[in-house]
Amino acid sequence: MKNEMIAKVLALFVLLGSVGVAPVMAEDDKPETPMGEQMDVLSGSLKGLRRADGFEAKAELARKAQAALIKAMQYQPAIFNDIKDPKAKAVASADFKRLMGLTLAGLGELELAFLNEDEEKAEAVADRLKDLKKEGHEAYVKEEE
Repeated sequence: MKNEMIAKVLALFVLLGSVGVAPVMAEDDKPETPMGEQMDVLSGSLKGLRRADGFEAKAELARKAQAALIKAMQYQPAIFNDIKDPKAKAVASADFKRLMGLTLAGLGELELAFLNEDEEKAEAVADRLKDLKKEGHEAYVKEEE
C-alpha cells in the first residue's frame, strides 16, 4: 500500500508540475517562463517522493514543493494573454488564484500527513490534488498546436 500511495502522489505531482507552464517548451525542455521554472521545481520535488527515505524526507519535499508554488503564484498563465475582456480576465484571475490556493493548502495537508506518518490521509489528499490539477489544466493550459 505504501508504494501504491507513493506512486499516486508522484503521478499527481508530475501532472501538477505543469499547471500554468507556458504552452510551448524550448527545444532543450527548459521552461520559457518564471512560472514554468517554479512549476518544474515543484514537479521535481514531488518526483523525489519515490526515492525519499522516510516520512520526514517526504515532508521536506512537500515543503519544497510548497515554496515553489508560492513563488509561481506571483505569475499568471500564458493563456491570460489571450483574454481581452477585462471582466473575463478578472474572473479567470480570481479562479486561478483560488485553484493555486487550494493546491497550496493541499500540499500543506500532504506535509502534515507525512509528518503524522498517515499514508491513508496522504493518499486522500493526493486524490483531491489530482482533481484540482485537472480543473486547472482544463481552464488555464493551452493545448499545444
